[in-house]
Amino acid sequence: MLSTVSRAFEVLSLFTPDESQWGATGVARRLDLSKSSAHDLLRSLWELGMLERQPGGQYHLGLGLLALSQQVASVQPWLGAARREMAALAHQTGEIIHLSVLHHGSLLHLEDAHPPGGGEHLGVPPPGLASAQVPPQCSAMGKALLSALPWPQVLELIQRQGLGSLTVNSINTADELQTELQRVRERGYAYDVEEAFPGVCCIAVPVRGAGGQVKAAMSMSVPSPRFAQLKQERRAQLLEAGYHLERVLNAEEALLMAQ
Repeated sequence: MLSTVSRAFEVLSLFTPDESQWGATGVARRLDLSKSSAHDLLRSLWELGMLERQPGGQYHLGLGLLALSQQVASVQPWLGAARREMAALAHQTGEIIHLSVLHHGSLLHLEDAHPPGGGEHLGVPPPGLASAQVPPQCSAMGKALLSALPWPQVLELIQRQGLGSLTVNSINTADELQTELQRVRERGYAYDVEEAFPGVCCIAVPVRGAGGQVKAAMSMSVPSPRFAQLKQERRAQLLEAGYHLERVLNAEEALLMAQ
């Protein structure tokens, strides 16, 4: 049963803005399944409302997922505060802001905030590459999230998943990662200097709730030439936004506990 659920999640994870339709042949090839197994998974997800079927045996994401996402938002009220802070920061800086969490050892993207005009394309990942395909140690957000975990837990993750590299700047040894995470903990923010995508740098801060527990990481993507010029300014702006969001979250959580 667990294997079937895992496979269903893998199928849903294939759907991206740039690969929005999938059929049994493509799913079977990508996930190394038999075509009949891929067909059964797609049909089951369609029957549950998670997918919608198109002519020619193709599927795209269904409204059932939208309903689930709305329920998640209703039980995670802090996301509303995060959206507001991200939108304000994107407007202030002209950069694209991201919010992610660590889910079963992989990055799970939650939100983007774009400045007026949409921001430069250099400030976003290449089309078709989901955050779950970015090894956490290759991104500023992943480093910020990993830095909140005890090292034995991080080591277990990398032993299970490996240390994939995306560029020549990516961290690719456990010792290097341990040193980097200690640096992130000490200074309160993480950098990604073209470690995930050439031409793109990122700064990320952990976002903590009332008990000090890290809920997510908020990051800012900056094209490399602008990053070299505005690194300190952008870092200060992101840190201030992170502090403000934490104050809001702490106040909201304190209010809920008092009710």
